[in-house]
Amino acid sequence: MDLIYKLALSYNEYIGPKRYKEIKNYGLNDFFSLNYQEQMQFLKIKTEKAIPFFKNMLIEAEKIEKICKKESIKVIEIESETYPPLLREIEDAPFLIYMLGDFNYSIKPLAVVGTRNPTEDAKLINEYFTREIVSYGIGIVSGLAKGHDGIAQKIAIENDGWTVAVVGGGVDVIYPLSNASLYHQIKKKGCIISEYTPGTYPLKQNFPLRNRIISGLSCGVFVIQAPEKSGSLITAQYAELQGRELYTIPGNVIDPSYSGNNHLIQRGAKIVVSPEEIVFDILGKKAQKIINKKEEHLLSQEEKQLLSLINKEAHFDEIVIKSKMLPERLNHILTLLELKGYLEECAGGFYRRL
Repeated sequence: MDLIYKLALSYNEYIGPKRYKEIKNYGLNDFFSLNYQEQMQFLKIKTEKAIPFFKNMLIEAEKIEKICKKESIKVIEIESETYPPLLREIEDAPFLIYMLGDFNYSIKPLAVVGTRNPTEDAKLINEYFTREIVSYGIGIVSGLAKGHDGIAQKIAIENDGWTVAVVGGGVDVIYPLSNASLYHQIKKKGCIISEYTPGTYPLKQNFPLRNRIISGLSCGVFVIQAPEKSGSLITAQYAELQGRELYTIPGNVIDPSYSGNNHLIQRGAKIVVSPEEIVFDILGKKAQKIINKKEEHLLSQEEKQLLSLINKEAHFDEIVIKSKMLPERLNHILTLLELKGYLEECAGGFYRRL
């Protein structure tokens, strides 16, 4: 019965995270034992516009449950182990989310956002950064909107990456229609998330609230290109409030399409000029290991041979014996591997794999 109650509350647009907490503290069963007038009184809601939402909550909840079963829409409660862990951390996390597709709990996600009207140079920057970031196994979170959101998610899918689309309507409502093909691809290879019940049309006022989820799901937010009035800047504000790292690229100071970027930099956003700067922030030392694997095919035969002899850590003398190299030559190759970031020289003549 708890789930039906929560579906009912999710349907009611007058009940958000704050009022849900009040109801939960009072007790779900106790709250639903009240009539609709008492429920409104308890929540101090006086507007007559709210009456239909309270009167019809349980009837609508049963309809929502049937739709979710029919359309394979997952309903995830904030108390559930399957609720995205980063999202749960934020103060105004939705108490219920709807999901189409599969959430990947094993990878770290980055939000990539920007204007719906990108310039040609910014499109190329987005494609380059997203392609590289995805190649390190980082997920992409965005809003399936026209412009930079759709570009980032399209590039992620095309490069075998995983992406989450957070939408401002029901997860079963395709919006915008121009991104219908991308919507279906994400549903198969990533997931679509919303706090709004299935069938909800994406109203304009839903999108600013949606942006807190984009940021909340992510380790950081990367603003590709934002004019002074942009929804991306709302996502950036949420990132700051939620303690997420905020990244952006500097833009031409006389180009209004980059004015938001430059203002973010003034406020303390981290300037990035290469994808690896974001990658190292998110993955730390693991990023270097991935770089090493990527570049391993460029190593000489001698370099590859030495790396194969050092599992985790080995002493110089042990490597001399195993490699059958002259000490002078061995020392030269080990130095090259250090410079390339594969090895670290430790005290006592030991070498450690990175």
